[in-house]
Amino acid sequence: MELRIISCERPVFSAPVQAVYAQSPEGWFGILPRHAPAVFLLRDAPVRAVLSQGEKRFFVRRGVLHVREDVVTVVADEVELA
Repeated sequence: MELRIISCERPVFSAPVQAVYAQSPEGWFGILPRHAPAVFLLRDAPVRAVLSQGEKRFFVRRGVLHVREDVVTVVADEVELA
């Protein structure tokens, strides 16, 4: 599946990933390929992207995660490589 992370200022990351883990106000959750369409409000916390060659972490502030047709999009006010 494709992960796209976008801050208010610019696109930050776009690449195929095996899984995405993030934190909503209700707790941690994971997104795997073929996940049902969904929208999640994100806590100010790291988003973990599992790639074939390892893992990347991004600290997200005031964000939303959207899943649709094997594309996961994170849009946030601020994004920093963690």
